Amino acid sequence: MSSRFLTTVAAVATLCASSLALASDIQLSNPAVRAMPPGAPASGAYVTLTNHSDQDRYLVAAESDVADAVEVHLSEMQGDTMKMYQVEQVLVPAHGQAQLKPGSYHIMMMGLKKPLKAGDQVAFTLVMKNGERLPLTAPVLSPEEMTQYMPAGMKMKSMDHSKMNHGNHKKMAEGEHSSHH
Repeated sequence: MSSRFLTTVAAVATLCASSLALASDIQLSNPAVRAMPPGAPASGAYVTLTNHSDQDRYLVAAESDVADAVEVHLSEMQGDTMKMYQVEQVLVPAHGQAQLKPGSYHIMMMGLKKPLKAGDQVAFTLVMKNGERLPLTAPVLSPEEMTQYMPAGMKMKSMDHSKMNHGNHKKMAEGEHSSHH
């Protein structure tokens, strides 16, 4: 065999292997963004991350150009007050899921650059701890459409982020919070 043929075979094999490596072990499903009235300063985005690998994975950031700041947050009840904190990471367990949903982990968009109305689409990039970047487009859903994402007993109209206690400190989203997945 000629060296040119072997070089070509090696190059093709390398290209095939690198394109296979680009296939993510993380599957994104059920994305949604909460529609907000004009003038609302913030909104939430939700998605389910399913990890098909043998290793735990971690969501560490989210990016979008629809807001001045896009962060991963955790909402939780402390007594009779809903508290919200930015988290450094969200565990997506091996062969498991992390659900970003109202009243739990979610993507918080603050300083909206334009109103988000039902029917719009919002582009995001989810950033994993290993550097992987996952593109995502989420539909903006009306309050009625958002009911499928709400935990039992929680009403969307009561979710006014402007009245929530947005903690100024970060929490790790592991250990004590792993039961929220």
